[in-house]
Amino acid sequence: MEIQRPFFDLKESRTMMKSDVSMWRTGASRASLRLPVMALVVAMVLLLTGCDLAEEDSGSRDDIYPMYVDNNENGVNDYVERSSHDSGGVEKARLSSSKNMPEKLPMGRAPAGHAFVDENGDGICDYAQNGSVTWHGPGFVDENGNGICDYWDESSPRHHRHDGMQFQDHNQNRINDFFEEGTHRGPTHSFVDENGDGICDRAQDGSPTWHGPNFVDEDSNGRPDHWDPGGRGHGGHHRGGGM
Repeated sequence: MEIQRPFFDLKESRTMMKSDVSMWRTGASRASLRLPVMALVVAMVLLLTGCDLAEEDSGSRDDIYPMYVDNNENGVNDYVERSSHDSGGVEKARLSSSKNMPEKLPMGRAPAGHAFVDENGDGICDYAQNGSVTWHGPGFVDENGNGICDYWDESSPRHHRHDGMQFQDHNQNRINDFFEEGTHRGPTHSFVDENGDGICDRAQDGSPTWHGPNFVDEDSNGRPDHWDPGGRGHGGHHRGGGM
């Protein structure tokens, strides 16, 4: 009896093996090409996103509010004085004082562009002394149009996203918590309230006295570096809006 052996074509087998190897190499080659391309795409996405974030972070770090400048060297922020009053708007400063009502300060905030008001006759805008979120100086930003600078507005995503003096009002009495006795935060001084209005007097005299976090004083002169001449919050290069 003759045993039939399975037919085996060596030539055809070699051809199939070569085909399989060729297909494997082609697939591997395509895969090896896809990996660098995918990596390149991912890198570009991360780079672009990183640029946006870097620009955003850089912008927030460059913003120091409120600005402070004292060109007349009287120890008072020029932006809260009558002659150089800048309320963050285009309205020119005008005097509205009444010495018949000493120590009376308006309650709550005033809108951007408010006039200079000095009911207590001390030469400083009363809205810079009542502890409200009323803005003084350049840099006023109000994208949601509610009259509060976005950097001090708890309803804005910009809230506290800057290196400047911060505003918070957890007890909702329209006064910056950092100015009040129970929550006072003055890096170089204790709470002082000679006039008995519940607001730290050092936050009302127009001086470069810092309240709240972000205080930096590397030269140890008692004044925040941001407000020193040459500092990023020293607004000497800005023009007041109420000249």
